[in-house]
Amino acid sequence: MAATPDSQAIRRALDRAAWFFRDRESRGGVLARRLLGQMRPDDRTLAEHLVRALRRKTRMDGSVEGSLVRTAWVAWELLDLGCSVDHAAVVRTVGYVLAAQDGPGHFGEGCSRERHGRRLCHHFLRGLFSPGARDIAIAPLAVPSGAVMEAEEEARLAASCLALRVVLRAGEDRRAVVRQHVETLLQLPELWNTWNESWSSDLVFLALGALVLAPIEYRPRVEDYATHVLKQQDRDGGWQGSHLFNALDALWSAPPAVARTAAQQAAPLLCRLQQESGAFSKDNDEEQALIALRILQLAAS
Repeated sequence: MAATPDSQAIRRALDRAAWFFRDRESRGGVLARRLLGQMRPDDRTLAEHLVRALRRKTRMDGSVEGSLVRTAWVAWELLDLGCSVDHAAVVRTVGYVLAAQDGPGHFGEGCSRERHGRRLCHHFLRGLFSPGARDIAIAPLAVPSGAVMEAEEEARLAASCLALRVVLRAGEDRRAVVRQHVETLLQLPELWNTWNESWSSDLVFLALGALVLAPIEYRPRVEDYATHVLKQQDRDGGWQGSHLFNALDALWSAPPAVARTAAQQAAPLLCRLQQESGAFSKDNDEEQALIALRILQLAAS
């Protein structure tokens, strides 16, 4: 059992986080102030400026530098900043992501006797997004939470999970090929039946982070997997071998009972990690501070 969260310690941590984000003219600043109920009068205008800046990053084909992961992240940021799913920039970026589904270079492409026996070939894996041809490696792949996928195959599956997450959030869940991706993740036994053995636990959290946005009929299975992941949480509030903020980013959107338990067990660790500035890392990473803020708020609720 992890340490019991101290309500006063959490309150102090939230106050420091509020100070950290108070004057930040960034997506993180806008979202944090919104969460804290401390919106500035100019935050709406700031969000509009940030949206325009993100739109300028995209190419004619809707991509950001021709990268699946960067494009998926910009689409996510646009939605965070209040763009609707039918906003032109969201449509273009999500359209680019969708066009990469089942493309050359996706995880599970091809088949061999060994991979077929493990259900890790194209006979079993459908609807996955391709980050590009295999002649160009994408590993090591750093994801926004700070986790890094070092192995090439894990990086390719991680990229697909990040893409799935944003297309689900963008309301594309009625597409049969998108649902195939959801089914593929749910039916990957090695991903869920072991912990830090066949696959990196960071990859498990990226898969879970996408699945928690899946349509309602998948929720019982997703909750089972989320509960399984919760059981791996250590006494100190983290997960052995896992990037803490990557784990918490996935669990924040998990079924409420799982999310709240994970948050309460992680809160004492976050309070210890926080610096006087309100940051949670030496490089003042805004994304990690935003993840921590969400988790601390959930723990305090």
